[in-house]
Amino acid sequence: MPVFEFFDGIVISVFPREHLPPHCHAQYAEYEALIDIRTLTVLAGRLPAKALKKVITYMKITQNQQDLLETFYFLNPQIKRI
Repeated sequence: MPVFEFFDGIVISVFPREHLPPHCHAQYAEYEALIDIRTLTVLAGRLPAKALKKVITYMKITQNQQDLLETFYFLNPQIKRI
């Protein structure tokens, strides 16, 4: 599992062999959510409100968002950039 970041008990991961839209997985305890890297919206799953706020705050930092996007396309070369 390629882990991108770990903080406050939250794991942000990007996996190979994924699908569009570009997204990451955020895990906290028994919760998991898929979050669109570009729009910062939850595509599936759920996180507790405090954990989700921390994830979105982390992703709003431009460099973090760009790094996640680059990692997604690097691990998924079969997907054309949109």
